[in-house]
Amino acid sequence: MRRLPVAVLFNSYPLLLDVLEPSLRGEIEVAGRATTTAEAALLIEAHEPDLLIAGVEAAAGPEDVFELVRGSLEKLPALKVIAFSSTSDRRLLADAFDAGVSALIAPNAAPEDIAVAIRQATDPSIHFAPATLPVPRLRPAAADDPGLTEREIETVRLVAKGLSNAEVGRTLLVTEQTVKFHLSNIFRKLNVSNRTQATRRAEMMNLLDEAQDVQAQALLR
Repeated sequence: MRRLPVAVLFNSYPLLLDVLEPSLRGEIEVAGRATTTAEAALLIEAHEPDLLIAGVEAAAGPEDVFELVRGSLEKLPALKVIAFSSTSDRRLLADAFDAGVSALIAPNAAPEDIAVAIRQATDPSIHFAPATLPVPRLRPAAADDPGLTEREIETVRLVAKGLSNAEVGRTLLVTEQTVKFHLSNIFRKLNVSNRTQATRRAEMMNLLDEAQDVQAQALLR
């Protein structure tokens, strides 16, 4: 019997939560429901859930929800966020993914679509190729090179795998305080403010692909 992911449900409108929760029985274990971002943040801190399922049309606007997402991911990097919206606006979609949302449910979705999104977010069995494959690069161009040291690159790669500061420290045989020091330098050099943004920026700059290091070494021989 599979373990149900623990989830916090958030939406400004209680009626939508009343509709959503029964439709997800058997898919999640609800740790709590919130109608404000402040309530949601407290629930996330208290329960450390696997999932945050959030409506984007909050009373304070989407950006308030995205701030909740960013703040939650900074504290719980392994948290998966599924958002739902009454619009398919492309800008909203881009902002949601930039904030760290794993999946955005469109307004024409059926209850079973949400269940599939939950399963794929927490225990993926299907992986889709990107619409366009990135052009392989051994390292960022000189103008784009953030100047990370090899140890900082090792650190951001481990962070991208979901390791906590303590786990990164044990892997690299350094103290947790040293990991925090490296992260501070990484955030500054990449011009980001949290672990999720650092991971995304490093991925865009092809710094997470360890296979490229092997390829580079082969080319230099």
